[in-house]
This record gives sequence, C-alpha cells and structure tokens, in this order.
Amino acid sequence: MTAQIRSVSTACSGCGSQASTIVATGQDYIYHGTEDNFRYVRCDGCGHFYLNPRPDISQLSLMYPANYGTFSNRFQGRANLLGRIKTIVNRKRLKGVVAHLPLAGRVLDVGCGNGELLIALRQARPDLELFGLDWHFPVETRNTLEKHGIGVIEAPLEAAELPAQPFDFIIMLQLIEHLWEPEKSLRRLVRALAKDGRLLIETPNTDGWDRRLFAGGAWGGYYFPRHLNLYSFERLAELLRRVGLAVESQRNLPAPLIWIYSLQGAVQARFGWKSSLTKIFGVKNIPLIAAFAFLDIAAIAMRFKTSNQQAISRKV
Repeated sequence: MTAQIRSVSTACSGCGSQASTIVATGQDYIYHGTEDNFRYVRCDGCGHFYLNPRPDISQLSLMYPANYGTFSNRFQGRANLLGRIKTIVNRKRLKGVVAHLPLAGRVLDVGCGNGELLIALRQARPDLELFGLDWHFPVETRNTLEKHGIGVIEAPLEAAELPAQPFDFIIMLQLIEHLWEPEKSLRRLVRALAKDGRLLIETPNTDGWDRRLFAGGAWGGYYFPRHLNLYSFERLAELLRRVGLAVESQRNLPAPLIWIYSLQGAVQARFGWKSSLTKIFGVKNIPLIAAFAFLDIAAIAMRFKTSNQQAISRKV
C-alpha cells in the first residue's frame, strides 16, 4: 500500500531565491512508499540543486519506511558482503583522520544508521569516545551500540540536543543531502566541534559524469523523495566556508550504488517497478556493483568527476 506524502514549496537553501528551473522529475524508485511525483530544481540565482516541493519534516516515517536500508534486515544473506565491503571502504577512507585523533578523542557519526562504522572505529581505536546520531534507532540497533559503549542520540539533527563537551571529529556520510536546513544544521555541528576539530562529509556530486546519462530523473543521486539538497564541489566548499570551516581537501569517490539506483530508476520509468529487470540491477548484485566501482575508479584516474564526493574541513 502506498501513501501520499504531504509536501510544501521551499526556497533555495543556498541563497534564498524563489526562482528556479526544473531539472528532473521522478518517483520513489527504491522503496515505492508513494506514487507521488517529485521534481528537482536548480536555483536560478546560485545554481544549487534542491527538491521542490519537498516533504514536510512531519513525513519522516513515510519517507523512511520500516524496510528502509539500515532500519531493517534488507541486506541479509549474500548482500551482507556489501555491508562488510562498505565498512572496510569507509574505515580506509577515515584512516588518515582517525590516526591523528588525540587519545580518548570524541567522535560523532551523524546519520549513523545501524552503527557499523562506529563499531568498526571502536575495534580500531578502543580509546575513542564514540557517539551516533540518527532520527530513529530500532531497539536491536540501540542495544548493540550501547553494548559497545557507544552513546546514542535519537532525534533529527535539526532538533537534536548535542553534548556540551566538544567533538574532535564529526562524520557525515551520505547525510547532508537528507537535511531540511543544511546550513543551520552545519552551524550547530561547527559549534559542537573543538578548535581544530574536523568535519568529514561524503555526499552525491551533481557534476558526476553519469548524471548526464540519466538526465530525465532516473539518476540515483536524486533518490526521490529523501535527498532534499545536492551539491557540486564548488557549492559544497562555499557552504562549508560560510559556516566557518576551512576546507582542507575535496576528492571524487566511486559511486557504485548510485549507478545501481540509476539503472533501477531508468528501468522502472520505462517498464514499471514490477519489471524483472529491477532485480538484475539490485543491491544484491555484487558483481555489478564491483564493476561500477571499477568503472568510477577508472573515471577518477582520467580526471572525470563522479557522482560521489568527499570533503574534509577544519574548524578555525
């Protein structure tokens, strides 16, 4: 059964302009929680990409249903391999920053989901004081995290009460694009950072070379209706500087899941969501995910921009 999501019109979160141009339209191709159509627009003033109209924040439970990724057992069985690979990759990406954290440093993972990364960090650095924030934690997830000595903050970032003691490192992996108020939320996190503390963000990149292949609305980075704001390198760097951070590095990352979601969207837009082809292009197709990862690695080597990016910034 699908539901209608209550949506409201909004202005650009980058510059406040009301003027925009539609760049893509689509549906919830992944979870089919609604048959509503959604549209992505580009701000005529600053070029920012955002969902407009967008779901009201009161619609969280419809946007993120019970079978949503890390809230469920969706990745059981063979796809557990994907979870293990994801954790290994994320640990490798964080290794350089984590290695320089002080003894007993404080780390916050915003949008931590099932907390796999925090558990991996606990194993790698038992001395760290770890916290995970998400708008919802299933009982099993909460119990697992607390068993590992990881603090749990259950609330949307926009309304969460953060600990008074500052953090040395804040992680936001594929999270900023889900926020209703990205700039306001980042300012809250900057206040929660210690001096010289670092913020690591990974988020889709609207300049990814493959977005042009799925221009009509199937591109997986749109992820209707959950991705509310999307950034290029330039717009993300501008936002980070605006909230008081110094950008230390930005780089392209492979985006195999965006490729998978793009193909699912393209198939469903043409043949409907019950098409058997959607199973071929599913998250359990590990060989296909690996192939797209290698494709993006090759693209990065040739200086192409991919649909995934990482930015590390420091509080000054």
